Amino acid sequence: MSRHSVAHVIEDGAQVVAQVVRGGVVESVHRGHLVLLAPDGAELLRRGDPDRTFFPRSSLKPVQAVAMLRSGLDLDGELLALACASHSGEAGHLAGVRRILAGAGLDEADLDNTPALPLDADAATAWVLAGNEQTSLTQNCSGKHAAMLATCVAAGWDHGGYRHPHHPLQRAVRGTVAELTGDGDPAHVTVDGCGAPLFSCTPAGLARAFRRIVTAPAGTPEHRVAGRCARTRGGSAAPAASPRT
Repeated sequence: MSRHSVAHVIEDGAQVVAQVVRGGVVESVHRGHLVLLAPDGAELLRRGDPDRTFFPRSSLKPVQAVAMLRSGLDLDGELLALACASHSGEAGHLAGVRRILAGAGLDEADLDNTPALPLDADAATAWVLAGNEQTSLTQNCSGKHAAMLATCVAAGWDHGGYRHPHHPLQRAVRGTVAELTGDGDPAHVTVDGCGAPLFSCTPAGLARAFRRIVTAPAGTPEHRVAGRCARTRGGSAAPAASPRT
């Protein structure tokens, strides 16, 4: 990072949020923006300027999953966890993605996310040694994309072009982001690494969205997502969502 870039970050109000210490020496210092909310929404901690706009990347997956459940997606258990998560491409993850697709009468050829090798090093090595190349199935967001396709089928929407920002699916996601974050209509829209639309929010808005998800009444889409993200079991088909911010 150039001196100009560092100065710009400091001028943006970013504060020290973490230090890496090795052998008693501070090896690196990380600046950023954060906010911590209580279950009732009270602000417990603030650093930097968490009202700044940013792109939440894979941290937005639980919010996207809420939008899909509201639109008719019928997933639960480990398959819903896959829809909320960035997976590592292990055999159980790939099997889960195929199950989501099959349940909607689709297959991996319908996936339109960016091809990639599994994130897990051992899984990637095994995949390549078996003579395979990068595929949409093995890319870490294929669970979310499979769920997006299944949502289109459930809602009666054409699943072709499901990634387009004006597709009914993405309009539903955009509205849910605006509602749960409390930030209003996203100020910016770009394309995430997996090819899906990425809507902006603020760190404070993302915290509000997570608070609303984890405190939602039983039986609501938010409660269903919170339950799957909170559970960790040996052999689960999907880990918790992996932020890439």
